[in-house]
Amino acid sequence: MQQAMDEKLRRRLAEDSLGKDIIDECRAQLMLKFRFLDLALWRMELVPLRSGARYPLVTNGSGIAYDPPLVIARYRQDFNESVRDYLHMTLHCLFKHPYDRNHDDFEAWGLTCDVMAESVAMDLCSRRFPSADDADRRSQLDTIRMMAGDLLPSKVYDLVHNLAECPDGRAYRGLRREVLADWHALFERDEHAAWPSMNSSGSPSDEGLGSDGASQDDEDPDDPSRDLEASGDDPQPSVEGLDDGQDPSDGQLEEEGANSDAEGLEETDGTEGEQEASAADQAHKNDPLTAFKESAQAEQDERDWEDVSKQIEMELRTFGNEWGDGTSSFLGNLALANRKRYDYSAFLKSFAVQSEEILVNPEEFDYAFYSYGMELYGKTPLIEPLEYQETDRVRDFVIAIDTSESVKGELVRRFIEHTFDILKESSQFASRVNIHVIQADNRIQQEMVIKDLKDVDAFMERLQIRGFGGTDFRPVFDHVEAMAEDGRLADLKGLVYFTDGLGTFPESAPRFDAAFVFLNDESRDVPSVPPWAIKLIIDEASLKG
Repeated sequence: MQQAMDEKLRRRLAEDSLGKDIIDECRAQLMLKFRFLDLALWRMELVPLRSGARYPLVTNGSGIAYDPPLVIARYRQDFNESVRDYLHMTLHCLFKHPYDRNHDDFEAWGLTCDVMAESVAMDLCSRRFPSADDADRRSQLDTIRMMAGDLLPSKVYDLVHNLAECPDGRAYRGLRREVLADWHALFERDEHAAWPSMNSSGSPSDEGLGSDGASQDDEDPDDPSRDLEASGDDPQPSVEGLDDGQDPSDGQLEEEGANSDAEGLEETDGTEGEQEASAADQAHKNDPLTAFKESAQAEQDERDWEDVSKQIEMELRTFGNEWGDGTSSFLGNLALANRKRYDYSAFLKSFAVQSEEILVNPEEFDYAFYSYGMELYGKTPLIEPLEYQETDRVRDFVIAIDTSESVKGELVRRFIEHTFDILKESSQFASRVNIHVIQADNRIQQEMVIKDLKDVDAFMERLQIRGFGGTDFRPVFDHVEAMAEDGRLADLKGLVYFTDGLGTFPESAPRFDAAFVFLNDESRDVPSVPPWAIKLIIDEASLKG
């Protein structure tokens, strides 16, 4: 019995070693072809893990869990496929896909990430490491690009999500939901179950585990379906211990393990519900994929990958001509992943100034005397509360809107609504305000003033977008400077200008803070602003929300 167990362990260690050698060779080949990937290719440690998943590789951002039998079988199928698997997974990390928590549809986001990663991998590897399915992938990418409008993460996600929600027998933009199965088969290469952003209860990668989400580690690695010889002749030198046939002791070992588990459950005290909960907890603890996911340090890993991604982006921008046109889509995805996003509501609070508000000051008010007076004299308090408190509030404020032809009127309205929603909901903004809303293209088209946030709804009802000429920011800045000088904006802290950035900026810095707010457009780079200005990028999804 002990000899059989030793033999099984020896076989597993030999598989682990061979699987690691294959992955190291994939790393080396990618390193030779793409030197700029060196920091990314060797960053993560390799961990052998037989999780019963569908694909050979899993990453949690910290390390790589590989299934040795699947890695070996993939290698024997085609070494190029092994290389592409590893590159695909590395691209996920460089684009920070495992850390994106802004998408509720896990399956749609997972497939979107696979589409983006595989499209870049094909551009990089079309001649170096070709795949037999590349022609079909390119055909489907053309379809996705045509249906989504562009091959950008947000657009692809919307397309995939809407297709998934499409009822049976119905079409969305000429496509039926069944096409998603073809896309999964063509673009998936790795498991996403260990991604920090993935909810284990809703992750599409759970499909590769058991029906209860637990590990299938008890599956026999020597089963014929996972046999090392199933894919043909081994081009690698033979490894001692990887012989043909099934280990006769495996079934006996599994049976004894099952009997042991059954005896442990019979001895457990407590109700049937407690026993079931205990069994579920134990299954969760024994799931190697869950343990691998929980071993990640998500926040630190995300920062590390961001650093690596930025270094590669900088190197490609500096020496990009050496690598040809194949890196253009890779560079575009890196730039998109590294683009900064900001909390617009937190940003608006930076324009607060100190003032007195009619509020109870909890630090100086003694409720004991107040309550005693109310009880003793009826509705007459013994001492009045302090009615004023020093607070930071936003009073004077300017919202400038670029209404040139290049800015869509619908987005302008949404931006104004979003800004006023923040003003009304935040305690950082006074109820009595002096907010100037200025519409301008190459000249000021309209100026409206709001003195009370209660008037915002009426203001939005009569708002009409005017302009649609060229873009010149100088008239607005000159006008606001004049109002600050004559006292109409005595407490002005800043100006927020919503624009696409394609205009003429003032040559000198104003006396107040100025921020240019851009809508996150994945299809182009955000324009530069003068050194004295603040550049803020917000997502269209936040405006919709």
